Amino acid sequence: MTANKVPGEIFKLSVVTDNPLFEGFGLEKASSALGRASQREDMSPGFELSITNPRWKQARLKPTWSPPHVVGRVGPFNDFPGISMVLPAFSERACDVLRDLLEPNGELLPIQSKVGVPYFFYNVTTVTDALVVEQSKCSWLQPFVKACNIDYFTFDENKLVGLSIFRIYEYPVATLVTGEFVRRVHAAGLNGFDFAKVWPLPRSVNWYTQEKTTVPSAKPSADLMRHALVVMLPLKEKKPNLEEKRAIKQLENELDAQLKVTSLDAPFFGWYEGNDKVPGEFRLFLSCPDADRLEEKLRPWLICLTWPVTIRVMKRYGDMHDPNARESLVHFNK
Repeated sequence: MTANKVPGEIFKLSVVTDNPLFEGFGLEKASSALGRASQREDMSPGFELSITNPRWKQARLKPTWSPPHVVGRVGPFNDFPGISMVLPAFSERACDVLRDLLEPNGELLPIQSKVGVPYFFYNVTTVTDALVVEQSKCSWLQPFVKACNIDYFTFDENKLVGLSIFRIYEYPVATLVTGEFVRRVHAAGLNGFDFAKVWPLPRSVNWYTQEKTTVPSAKPSADLMRHALVVMLPLKEKKPNLEEKRAIKQLENELDAQLKVTSLDAPFFGWYEGNDKVPGEFRLFLSCPDADRLEEKLRPWLICLTWPVTIRVMKRYGDMHDPNARESLVHFNK
């Protein structure tokens, strides 16, 4: 984008949240380099400054940056996993494609993960007063200083000149990008981005209701989460003892390894959603496109599990919350 060009459109940039192939990073707690409670507070846009200072600035972190550890079932194909859903994080591939848009507006800072390919936290340092507050529709945490939401955006075009990725003073949590940024992502075939157009729109239109531009658009979540599978582990007592807790943790790690997807072209069998306990039993919940196919995939692993008593597996031919889903019970005897 040339320095004197006004962006034709503005989009809110988010991570993909409705597709299990695109899980993001979580941030492990680390010490602050700015005298705050944690490194997360250093990385959070505006932090508490946005409440007391209408023209807050995001601190530059590079001089004191210590790469934090991040966790999560992020596939190496995910170019925009984010951190804790709201902090931008890009793959190295995305950084190479977008570098001339990113570097003038913030800092690319390395993070440590177990994905096997490099990822970078992006500290957005460009903040603008381009929002025309009087013509926008805001839900204020503090009147005309900090919004918890903006239903309708109006921008001063003159203050958007030369911008590509930025924040606005009144809504620190939002990362905003231009149409050029969106086009670059699409042209390069980058994955994991979710764009919602926020400007310009008719006054009567709420940007939430508009169709989002999500990359990728393939493999909709509804198809991936069509069925469910529940692995039921009998316990010695009503609650798991220490030995059982350790064994369950190992099983969860093995499940993740069994189902890990390393490419968008690889077959997707299912996703471990979480667990629950009932008296005398621990349950592992999985969502999947096909319960029979997932059970077949996991069968060799289930047969070889070291759990001391019979394991039951419930196949549900409907999603986790469908009360009318047909069920089929399979026993793996010891």
